[in-house]
Amino acid sequence: MKKILVVSTTGMGDSLWGTPALRALKKSFPDSDLHFLVNSHWEKLFAGNPNIDRVIPYSPKWFHQPRIGLKLFGCRYDHVLIFHANKDITRLLPWLRYRSLLAHQNSVWIPEKRRVRIDSLVHGIQRRLILISKIGVKTDGGQMELFFNEADRTDANAFLKQKLLSPKKYIYINIGASGAHRRWPENRFFELAEIILKQTNYKIILGGGPGEKQHIHDMRKILDPDRCLDSIGIPLKPDSFIIGQARLLITCDTGPMHIGFALEVPTVALFGPYDPRGTGPFELEKNKCFMIHPTVLGEFSPETDFGGGDLNKIGVTRVWDKVQEALTHSSAGLPSDTEKH
Repeated sequence: MKKILVVSTTGMGDSLWGTPALRALKKSFPDSDLHFLVNSHWEKLFAGNPNIDRVIPYSPKWFHQPRIGLKLFGCRYDHVLIFHANKDITRLLPWLRYRSLLAHQNSVWIPEKRRVRIDSLVHGIQRRLILISKIGVKTDGGQMELFFNEADRTDANAFLKQKLLSPKKYIYINIGASGAHRRWPENRFFELAEIILKQTNYKIILGGGPGEKQHIHDMRKILDPDRCLDSIGIPLKPDSFIIGQARLLITCDTGPMHIGFALEVPTVALFGPYDPRGTGPFELEKNKCFMIHPTVLGEFSPETDFGGGDLNKIGVTRVWDKVQEALTHSSAGLPSDTEKH
């Protein structure tokens, strides 16, 4: 086995789901040259991963793709494994030279003979592990991974020091999401942050994408500016390290949630239209994820009928109750005076 190309060109979570399979691929074929084609927005997130020999940044824009194609054309791959991609990837397929190509997506643009059929509902991580099993790879567990270099740690720790933040003494609230259907209303995030500042001794870091910048700025002006901070402008990798040092992460079902899962940060996760059995925690200890779904009021189970859900139906009180539960159940080894009583 000389060269393998893994294609994962969509969302942050979709790409992070591939890390257990990348680890298993490298363990099964340690002498192979493993290339990872990933959306350029997430390229730095995978820098330093010891299971990847070459990270190739991808853009869906047609005028960028000939340059990417030329990079790929110079390689002949034993296997091309499509972990996740949209139809725009078909413009690159003619540039690829390979012995076999496999995908698990049931998309019409993927020739049927190239598809690995998975008819049951399984997690996105499991789908990728099933795919690589078809080329003889043995799985190596389903825990996602992120790797930080010294510069990542230095930048993150400089931010924490400047803001007078200590590890496990702050709560990171991600108010952003990849689409409106995944987003909890911003005014409810404000109400929740206000309660946390009043009822606990924790500081808060507000995170989000460019679209949330103004709202985060407005929230900080109204809330205690010494205890309500933000990570606007922090590069993705150091910001991920900052998430990893948090006492708790609060987020919707979107990219930073998967960063929290990868770093095993206790996470209060709000799910909406997507079934958490397919997108939620996978092989994660129970005290690392506290899930909320609009239509499920009791415990989650494999038999739960989620039936989609509108995040607007999740109230602030319900999330605050879950935050308190998470702080209580994930507090082993932490100082007893972190919460107000």
